[in-house]
Amino acid sequence: MCVLPFRPAALAAGIVLLSCVTLGGCRDVLYPTDAVRAAAQPDYAAWWSEVEACSALHGDLDLIEWFTVPADSVGGFWCADGPGQECAGEWYAPHTIYLAGPSRYYPDGYGADEWTVKHEMLHDLVGRPGHPRVFDDCGLKSRTPEGWYGIPPR
Repeated sequence: MCVLPFRPAALAAGIVLLSCVTLGGCRDVLYPTDAVRAAAQPDYAAWWSEVEACSALHGDLDLIEWFTVPADSVGGFWCADGPGQECAGEWYAPHTIYLAGPSRYYPDGYGADEWTVKHEMLHDLVGRPGHPRVFDDCGLKSRTPEGWYGIPPR
């Protein structure tokens, strides 16, 4: 009989792997590799306060790490939403936000776009991906009736 030592970290990794395989719930996180660290813009504090007030959620703006991703020819960047998905911005847990840089649609980049920044700020306050009802309540779920979020459809 072979007795293997109990290793909690190995057991936890095995449980996660088994969950991924059986539930199909895992995907590789595709962080933008060409992102550049950016500073929060002066307007962000006021926008953060507005999103906190609307959502009745509270957090710490200073925890967010901001990055700019070079925009492609459409004006966004390929993001972790899946193959062929364009993003103007994307939030990653726990407190990281990527925003598309200057493009023909937004010469100043999406870091200057109030709606996009507030949308990503709300993700940070909610603390998870997806768009629960609070996004509708704050007018931050979809930018237009057609449902696109900031990058015009191709």
